[in-house]
Amino acid sequence: MPRPHLAIIGGTVVDLILPATKQLPTWPNHTEFTTRNLVFLENAPLVTIGGNGANAAFVAARRGVDVTLHTAIGPDGLGSLARTWLESAGVTIQSPRQISATALNVTAANSQHQRATFYYPGTTPVIPQQKLLRNPPAAVLVCGWPHPPLAQIARTFARLRSSGVLTALDTGPILEKPWTLAALHPVLAQLTVLLTNEHELLAITRAKNLTTALQKLRRDFAGDIILKRGADGVWWLPPESDQPTVVAPKNIKAVNTVGAGDTFNGALLAAWLRGLPPLAALREANSVAARVVASKQGVLGTPRRR
Repeated sequence: MPRPHLAIIGGTVVDLILPATKQLPTWPNHTEFTTRNLVFLENAPLVTIGGNGANAAFVAARRGVDVTLHTAIGPDGLGSLARTWLESAGVTIQSPRQISATALNVTAANSQHQRATFYYPGTTPVIPQQKLLRNPPAAVLVCGWPHPPLAQIARTFARLRSSGVLTALDTGPILEKPWTLAALHPVLAQLTVLLTNEHELLAITRAKNLTTALQKLRRDFAGDIILKRGADGVWWLPPESDQPTVVAPKNIKAVNTVGAGDTFNGALLAAWLRGLPPLAALREANSVAARVVASKQGVLGTPRRR
């Protein structure tokens, strides 16, 4: 029996993560190499796959579904590294040939997992409408910054849903002026699953608390709402429901939280496509994300499904 097929539109990044960084360098008034602009690291840096699309694709492939990642990977050394990781998980990569350089993310995190980041975004992935519509997958996820234009997402999702495809959108990260519910309305009308977190939901709805934010969102969107709350677990609102079902978090010691939300996305969609009931899928996604957060390998530490 063929495995279900998931298509993901989102970025690929190589992450360089500096864990437990005690301080950041400061700019001196000269060009010399001194203790003012140098920070010694007590822990080895972590180099891993990154980017909302690539993270989710790597995880979903490891969790038992066929994945095609529509992304932007260059012919440079970082691109070769990213391709090796993704292909080792079984991800099929679709990337335009004219990409010159792969995105790079350098993150310093302190012991509380607060972050300071340098980011080269590379090229924005585009929705390959003809490829998706010619041979529709079982599900499509659009994620990452910057997203394709909302009008284009809405048009593509409308045609995919008419073929019975599950459509999913992750709202993060918000790095520019946040969307409004009015701007999102055409997409929400064609959406099966909305994936978001507390910060993003409050920003999009312009609400002051989660209760009001969910009420405002529910007036515009009847599908599944998945609210990722980090160490506080996950809230799930089934279609047309106003009451969240709380999925408790796993009790783990966090080593690295970069990519946790993307890991959850990939694991959840893989579990759903394999036929797990919603609550069982949510618990599995929580468990996989917890394993990644507790791993020194980051997303590369995603356990393979046996």
